[in-house]
Order: sequence, then C-alpha cells, then structure tokens
Amino acid sequence: MYKIFNWVPFEKKENYYLNTLTDVTLLIKTLERPEQLINQLYSIQKYQFKGPIIIADDSKVPYKEQILALFPKLNITYINLPFDTGTAEGRNIMLQHTKTPFFVLCDDDFIFEPRTRLPLMRKMLVENNLDLLGGVFRQYNLKSRKERLKFNLSNWFLKFNILIPSTSIFEYSANFDLEGKVCRMKKMNYQDPFTLCDMTHNFFIARTEKVTAFGGWNPLLKGGEHQNFFIRAKLNGLKVATTRLCGVVHDRWSPAPELFKELRERGATYQKIALDEFGIEKVENFAAVMKEKFGE
Repeated sequence: MYKIFNWVPFEKKENYYLNTLTDVTLLIKTLERPEQLINQLYSIQKYQFKGPIIIADDSKVPYKEQILALFPKLNITYINLPFDTGTAEGRNIMLQHTKTPFFVLCDDDFIFEPRTRLPLMRKMLVENNLDLLGGVFRQYNLKSRKERLKFNLSNWFLKFNILIPSTSIFEYSANFDLEGKVCRMKKMNYQDPFTLCDMTHNFFIARTEKVTAFGGWNPLLKGGEHQNFFIRAKLNGLKVATTRLCGVVHDRWSPAPELFKELRERGATYQKIALDEFGIEKVENFAAVMKEKFGE
C-alpha cells in the first residue's frame, strides 16, 4: 500500500543503522560508474557501517585512488581488475576475499536509506534458517513531472533521514520449475514478512559458506549471470526468500557513460551461455512473470 508519509525514521535507530553488523561484508561490483559508487558509499557511511566493504572495479580506468581518498573511514578493500573482467567473475573474486559468515550483494547504483534495514534482513535470515534473502528496489520514474518532484523532495529530505516514498517498487521475484530442457517461470504469492521463492533481486544478504560451496557465479558470464546464479542456487538446495520490508533506492538519475551502456547492451549474447550450463533450451513465461525478456 502506498503511504503518504514515511514513518521509518522515527523507529529506533538500531532498526536501520549499520554499526552493529560486524559479521557482514558488503560486496560491490563497479564498472565505469564512479558517480553512482560515490553516492552509494556516502549513504553507507551515513548509517555508520563499520564492517568490511569489498569493491571490484574492472573499469578501463579504475577509480580506486579517488574512492579511498573520499572515504578513508570506511573499511574498504578495493580490487582493481583487468578491463571488462565481467560481473560474474568480479563477484566471485570478491566472494573469495570475504571472511565474514554473511555478505550483502550490491550493484554500484544502490542507495542505502532507513528502509534498507539490513539489521532486520540479517535477523530474518538467521531466525528463519534462510540461506539468502532479497529485498526490493525503490525507484523514481524521472520521465514523470510528478515523480521528478517527488524525487527532488526526497533528495532534500534525505539530509534529515525522511524520504517521501516512491510509488514505484520494482520487484523481481518468482518461482520456477526445471523440467528437462525447459525452465518454466511461475508467479509467487507474497506474504509479509518474507516469502520463499526461487529467484529474487541483486540486492540480497546470504550465507557466505552456502554460496561459496557451489562456486558462486558462472565466471564466463557478462550478462545473464543473475538468472544463472539462482538456477545454481536452487539446484544446490539453498533456501531463498524475498521481503518487501527492506530494500534500496535504485539510482536511475546519475548519468552512465557511453562505454557502460555499450557493455550492458551485449547482455543478451550471454543468455544462451547462461542456460547452456544446465542444458536448458527454452524458458517459458519469463516475460509474463518477470516483465522482461530472457532466453528468447
């Protein structure tokens, strides 16, 4: 339900402040987007995260020195990778450097805010014996005058920890069946506080040991790695869930350079490779369930 006012900032700070998460590592893969990464790290710093942050950067010209100079108080391990190493291999390398029992996967264009509620995500994961728990994206359609106004107000209120909620919550959660050479997507019925599923967002908390055990991401993939990862997770018996109570603001307003856009556009090329790993030749109902094309 859409709420006119966001009451989260008036909760106890321990519900969304990050200074107690000493057994969690944040994994951030970045490519050609220093502005987005800087916005993200400011938001992480704002909520006093003290734990390890691992950043893997395979940009043509990595921006390690700039980031470390801007955020000397954050516990950052910054890994420069060869240009276009790829999202999947970059995540695997970060996973190999993770020493904590839990990690949080982040794209570089996520903004943390009071509704991110990582302490709650960790609590739900542990108390319900989950292996991976995903959240939602909150994003503003800046093509709409109303949404642009709402974002500008939210951006101003952000200084006081009060966000006007975006009406657009982007969910990417579903179940699927694997039947021979066919992967059949199925809608799931969500119930608070979380719902078991087979696939969820790129923003999730997970048990390091469980993901490491099946090798994480397919290192060949520079697209299609997300869907491939959750098929791997299901085949290896991970208990996956999603929640609407926690999430990040998706930074869709900071401009991305042309090189980034060019590299993103080739993603469809890797979708067949992502499915070939499992002998899948056809994906049914993906567009109807996930609102995008995959494997077609």
